[in-house]
Amino acid sequence: MDNYDRTVKLGDIENPIVSVLVFNYNYGRYLRECLDSILAQTYPNIEICFSDNCSTDDSWQIALEYRDRYPEIFSVAENRLNFGTDSNLINCAHFRMGKYHVLMCSDDIMAPDFLERAVRALEENPHCGYAMVNRSIINEAGAISEEPPFYNRSCIIPGSGQAAVYMVAAVNPSVSQIVYVTCRYRGHGKNATQQLSGRWYGTRFLDFSLCCNYDLVYIKEPLLQHRLHGENDSLQAAGSLIEIIGPFLLAHQFAEIASSYGLNKVCARLPEAKEKLSSLCLRYCTRFLLNGDEKTGQQYFYLSAALSLSIKDEPLFKIIQSYWESSNLQKKEICDRLQNEHSLITRIVSYEPPPGSLDL
Repeated sequence: MDNYDRTVKLGDIENPIVSVLVFNYNYGRYLRECLDSILAQTYPNIEICFSDNCSTDDSWQIALEYRDRYPEIFSVAENRLNFGTDSNLINCAHFRMGKYHVLMCSDDIMAPDFLERAVRALEENPHCGYAMVNRSIINEAGAISEEPPFYNRSCIIPGSGQAAVYMVAAVNPSVSQIVYVTCRYRGHGKNATQQLSGRWYGTRFLDFSLCCNYDLVYIKEPLLQHRLHGENDSLQAAGSLIEIIGPFLLAHQFAEIASSYGLNKVCARLPEAKEKLSSLCLRYCTRFLLNGDEKTGQQYFYLSAALSLSIKDEPLFKIIQSYWESSNLQKKEICDRLQNEHSLITRIVSYEPPPGSLDL
């Protein structure tokens, strides 16, 4: 891990400081792997700003151990009570000195060249507001599975084009996938928190706002391993319909923001966003049915029609509709059929970047 001098180098023009903001609650079982991946970065000028949200496991002891080993680059803070994710991030930001920074979930893992590649691309393209990398998935046991990059090549994407995509798709499901230009983040982060201070969607609001002002870097290689396990916020959100209701509200807020910038093509995608969310409801419905949760599956099924009545004409809607009136044997046959439709469970394709994108 000690492949470079463990000090923060102020005023290094060639290698500006990158602040890695690690926010944690009861992820001690993953924390060492996360911190070791940060320390293994090939980029030579980093600091780690850690905050713990009053964990009840050994997280704080682990953080102190790393602070004692790397005091020149490591700062720590601990909440006396669990004040929530926003408070944890504020603690991290208090110590932040970097020209760039990452909001790093403490159960995720960086590839060694994550920061090197993102920062070099941002340094070469100073008009960009942030860099986004692709991710792979790692489970509780450490098994890694790949997923296709959202875009089929690494490129510089016009901000307005990315904003239009954000209207209909969550391009970066994990906040850890993004390296921000700190001064531009500061300019938009406060407004994002005031208008939508959610533990799930605050950063998506921020990313959209940045796209209305700046271009962005997209790197197609999976430079982040995003941990999926039973305690993930996203999984809990899916069970309470927030994964649909949240983006539905976001799409309307995005349209209002885009309108204020005169981005009429972005605003025009609002009807398409509703159609996409209606279709997404059927994907979530399928997932819950395959996991044996008929109640939540049925909620997503009826929500799909509430968002768009035209969904009733889709073959998938009709297949699932027949499920509720079927025998147990027929239900199993329907689930087997749905299981074989891989595109219902995960995305299996990559897309062309928005028009005007330039290859890296």
